[in-house]
Amino acid sequence: MLTVRFEYIHSWTNHAGFYMARANGDYARHHMDVVFSNGDSFRGTPAALLARGECEVALVRHKDLFSHQGGDTGLVAVAALNQCQVGGVVTSVDSGIHRFRDLEGRTLGFPAAAYRLFAELKEAMAKDGGDIAKVNVVSTGGWESDFRSIESGTFDAFVNVVWWEPFQGSSSFDRIVTIPFDSLGIAPHYSYYVCVRREFLERNEAVVRDFLRDTALGYRRAADDRDAAMRTLQDPLANVSPAVLAHTLGIIAPTWFDPQGHWGPMDIEAIRRYDHWMTGQGFMTVPESESLAAIDAGAITNAYLPW
Repeated sequence: MLTVRFEYIHSWTNHAGFYMARANGDYARHHMDVVFSNGDSFRGTPAALLARGECEVALVRHKDLFSHQGGDTGLVAVAALNQCQVGGVVTSVDSGIHRFRDLEGRTLGFPAAAYRLFAELKEAMAKDGGDIAKVNVVSTGGWESDFRSIESGTFDAFVNVVWWEPFQGSSSFDRIVTIPFDSLGIAPHYSYYVCVRREFLERNEAVVRDFLRDTALGYRRAADDRDAAMRTLQDPLANVSPAVLAHTLGIIAPTWFDPQGHWGPMDIEAIRRYDHWMTGQGFMTVPESESLAAIDAGAITNAYLPW
């Protein structure tokens, strides 16, 4: 059995390629019995679970990847889930907010302890000619806002994933406005790496290659055949409106591939630049010299992708 730990508390349309590869029998043809796992953080982050051997593959954030280096249990990123970051500002057409500086004088719901996102917001406001001090930023505590917080009048806007939470309400999709941080080139990065343990990779190179090839094929199928993706996601996401699934698939699918149409490749130099930004903001748990040395030692590699 090969267990994949997803990054969020539940599955969503960004996982479509994994589900497609399993449903189509691609993993099984390579003798892999793949199980998907998600849930709360009681036992730690996906990176911590992976390092302890509680799963074989995990979707891991940048900081967490470099917090788990060294020895056989050190983590290796072998693919990027998306070719961009997932975050931004969400609001409604009626709010009159269409760019970052329009947030001045408005109430913005913001997840507690999301310090990286706040740093990105500050940069976005400044780059767009706005003043973060003029935004009424309200902590949502441990809760993550979705579009219902706009509909209820709790906030004028909120910060979260721009491909999912905006569509968790009753408003028609054309009333929703999303302003990604990537729209201004703020701290470009891959939100999640597909990671394995170093010792697992060394013992199972063929398995990792097959897994990535099958997953890449799954993402291509999910992008090219929306109906098949919908059928595959019906079981794990039966509680979600089919209209929401279809709409979010259409939005997310282009982010899965690089300009050549390939799923998974990582730009190592871009990752170095993001690591420098993260270090400068004080968000890394290790010195920059240590994370860059880990990159040089193969903590991030495209060598197992089929491209």
